[in-house]
Amino acid sequence: MAEKHIILGTAGHVDHGKTTLVKALTGTDTDRLAEEKKRGITIELGFAHLTLPSGQMLGVIDVPGHERFIKNMVAGAGGIDLVLLLVAADEGVMPQTREHFDVCQLLGIKRGLVVISKCDTVDDELLELVTEEVADLVAGSFLEEAPVIAVSATTGVGLDKLLAALDELVQTVVERPDSGAFRLPVDRAFVIKGFGTVVTGTVLSGSLGLGDSVTLSPSGLSSRVRSLQAYGEERQQVFAGERAAINLLGLEKSEIERGEILARPETVVPTSMVDVYYSHLASATSPLPPRSKMLVHSGTAALMGTVVVLNGMELVPGSSAFVQVRLENPTVIVYGDRVVMRSFARRETVGGGLVINPCPAKHRLKEYAALLPDFERLLAGDPGAVVSIFVKQAAIAGLPLAALKASLNLSGKALTKVLDELLARREIVRFDNDRQLFIGGNLFAEQAEAIMVKVVDYHQREPLREGMPKEEVRSRLGLSAPLFHALLQRLVKSEKLVVDKDLLRTPDHRVRLAVDTDKLKSQLIALYRQAGLSFPDYSSLAENLAAEEDDIKTLMNMLVKDGTLLKVRDGIFLTPEHYESMRSEVVGFLKENGTMTTQEFKAKINLSRKYVIPLFEYLDQRKVTARKGEARILLQG
Repeated sequence: MAEKHIILGTAGHVDHGKTTLVKALTGTDTDRLAEEKKRGITIELGFAHLTLPSGQMLGVIDVPGHERFIKNMVAGAGGIDLVLLLVAADEGVMPQTREHFDVCQLLGIKRGLVVISKCDTVDDELLELVTEEVADLVAGSFLEEAPVIAVSATTGVGLDKLLAALDELVQTVVERPDSGAFRLPVDRAFVIKGFGTVVTGTVLSGSLGLGDSVTLSPSGLSSRVRSLQAYGEERQQVFAGERAAINLLGLEKSEIERGEILARPETVVPTSMVDVYYSHLASATSPLPPRSKMLVHSGTAALMGTVVVLNGMELVPGSSAFVQVRLENPTVIVYGDRVVMRSFARRETVGGGLVINPCPAKHRLKEYAALLPDFERLLAGDPGAVVSIFVKQAAIAGLPLAALKASLNLSGKALTKVLDELLARREIVRFDNDRQLFIGGNLFAEQAEAIMVKVVDYHQREPLREGMPKEEVRSRLGLSAPLFHALLQRLVKSEKLVVDKDLLRTPDHRVRLAVDTDKLKSQLIALYRQAGLSFPDYSSLAENLAAEEDDIKTLMNMLVKDGTLLKVRDGIFLTPEHYESMRSEVVGFLKENGTMTTQEFKAKINLSRKYVIPLFEYLDQRKVTARKGEARILLQG
């Protein structure tokens, strides 16, 4: 049998023999604290490893059973694949048996078995009663068909049977993916003399190698892997489903807290808000109000948060609903993670559920009906639907590829395949190739249509203008420059829009004047050709040609645009032929004399200073001349 990476965890009431059983199976006493030795109970998480008869290695997490340390229990249970639910033969099912079992179900644990411990302390009749009590507890759950094995860690009775059952059970375990982003929720930090700070935890996904760069999130601390261990052995790499000890360079133990996520740089994004499909336990002592403060457990983190039932209704025990959890402090959560919620006031586990969106917008209750179809598709879990909805909910801001990767526990190859399929169906659209942003296909089409509406409306309001300024359209719609550019590309390609320098117009838009346009244009051209550098009085054109000022302005802009006239300055225009003649005279003079003053230019072309200065500046603008003191020099011949 090929070796898998599997974590086995204990669960059960205090003093039901969890730690004693782990020691009997592994030879390791997981109670390492002096206080644990003194009090005879487990307080902190304990760790060991077990080699089954088949050779399969299991990481083992021993959790505390006392109700005061349920926070520690949840921190350990979040990383287990198989659970050993212990019930003492001399006490039967107790309160923490039920709470631990509830936590296992809320965390989505799918496999395990039941151990009736201390079987040597009772007779067969009582053992049978406890077995029946266990059957009632697990009825309808993932442990309903699981083996129930009576053992004695003291005498060794049943241990071989337990090991054989575990060997059989591990064959059915589906390993955690090692192709996603590496994540390890830190459950312990300590110092080894001569090596420095070490963190431990269960690798939830991905893999990590010697020398890799890492960050702790949400604190943002950076480090590098100095050495790796798994199950007491030095390793070059650790994988999803393994217990790992990671020696970190340059960090102090005091800087690291349980609940931080160790990951590679820029692969995770802390969040303070998550959408969850929540189940309120049937055993909860009261309904869940529409809005309530809770202690939220995620990975090894325990955070205060507000739970908002999105349908606005009270949730009775045994029912489920979509909720939004608003955390007081950020943590790292991805799609598909599980959270457990405990009442801070009553100190009881009341529910938990599946994370369906790790970085949502803040929802309002009145949006619930519109959001419900998306919630249900997210719950169903099809990767394409999940990506499509995440992109859609990012709205016009767009969703970066990096944020998608951080939100989903998918390999790069799997995510690329999903994106390619969605792009091919135009369910999403990619824009801004530098940042790799995505927007929903329907929203992209809506924004393109909004641009068309703005331009068409502008044509109707301003029929004498050639088009609407691009920047005016963009700012009115509140679009980013990259998205606006992508929208214009789509509209131009589909021949719905024409981009003319800084103006936008529809392909069929033409400036339509109330006068004979061709006749008026001909008159203007003739006038300027005849005037030459005498320059007609622009302010009198409308009166002299019996036309409207707006019509004159529109036609002059058209003549400049098509190159029939050149615009020197507002109100000063000349034909290209007259410009060329003037330019030749200036160039000739400068070649002969080296410099040309304003007075010399004025005398040369016989014009008033009103026109000489603008013409000199126009020649400067066109890089024919350049100013040197009070004169001009030649730049080009």
